[in-house]
Amino acid sequence: MINRQTLFQECYLLFPKQQEVCYVVDKIKVRKIFEGQVEFDQQEMEILKQFETYLISKRFMPKWTEPQLLRMLYATKFKFDKTYAAIQAYIQWKNQAFPLKENQDTSKFLSSGSIYLHGRDNRFRPIIVVNAVKLAAQKNIDITLDSMTIFLEHVLSNYMLPGQIENWVVVMDLGGLGITSLPRQQLQRVLDYLQNNYRSRMHKCYVINCPSTITFSWNIVKGFLEEITVRKISFEKSNIPTGLFEHSHKSQVEQKYGGVSLNIDSHFWPPKEISQQYFLPTDNISDILISKQQYNKLYEVGKLSKNHICKELLEDPGQSNQNSNMYQDIDKKMKEEVPDPEEEQQVINHLIQSNQGFYQTEVEEKYDVVFWEETIQKPLSFHAHKKMLKY
Repeated sequence: MINRQTLFQECYLLFPKQQEVCYVVDKIKVRKIFEGQVEFDQQEMEILKQFETYLISKRFMPKWTEPQLLRMLYATKFKFDKTYAAIQAYIQWKNQAFPLKENQDTSKFLSSGSIYLHGRDNRFRPIIVVNAVKLAAQKNIDITLDSMTIFLEHVLSNYMLPGQIENWVVVMDLGGLGITSLPRQQLQRVLDYLQNNYRSRMHKCYVINCPSTITFSWNIVKGFLEEITVRKISFEKSNIPTGLFEHSHKSQVEQKYGGVSLNIDSHFWPPKEISQQYFLPTDNISDILISKQQYNKLYEVGKLSKNHICKELLEDPGQSNQNSNMYQDIDKKMKEEVPDPEEEQQVINHLIQSNQGFYQTEVEEKYDVVFWEETIQKPLSFHAHKKMLKY
């Protein structure tokens, strides 16, 4: 059964509209969804082909899928040299950071509430809360990054669906703390870590409880970020992430941030489901989710071959197999009973001889057959052989 604390049936019925998958903002093309059933356009496919040729010229061809390569290309604005360097850095990081091992230090960090999951928006994107004050109190940057890796990989593995849910929303509570209150070197390491290893994952970031000096601080920080990332970040001097409620139900958000969910002060890890109310009163759910029947149809025609499948949404596999076997048996029986032409002619001749003298015209009857309709006369005592009526 599906664990409602991570993924539930409605998640599998969500297929983002094209304008949510890929769109253009101020002449900048943005792609949010890369995997699963998603098809790339001709321009993207051509860029991928060129980039693969570029990698071959470098004698470097990682075993990456096209979605993985394209995600990196978008993050680096399709600059092949930067993408090449980014892939190398990512592989090096993966080799160093994995396999993940939660220990006493990382468990303490994850339980501190420095970063935690709290609800989903109306497209089931996980909402991540970052408490900057608590984060600044963490002195060991390596433990911080290791803990964040465990946290974000947990979110990716348990709260995302390739082709359907691939992004998260961030609420960063500065608590009046200036961004520059974090040691600059550590701040840059955290930003580089997030930007380099979790590319094209952020849907929106709401920075709240900002100090009056936020403009000065932001001008320093955004120099570390890609332009496409900068465009996703908004600031509020209050404790309310106003824009969040344009795509999130208030039951998914804590009261201290303008929602109606109880504030949490402990038990931050592991994450738990907050509410089963995801949609806004103005949402038309039928425009957001497909039906179970549509899901089954997509599965039957092979459109979900690259997606994670929800078996609970599919028709009863046992019944499906039973039906399939029944159809196979019927087909086999029909093939076995197809009359041999010579045998059929012998049967006809025998019947004609056996019924000589008994032919009397009866009411004309029509026999419906597969390929034609024919009017015939039959003798009064004529008994048709079953093989003659096969078709």
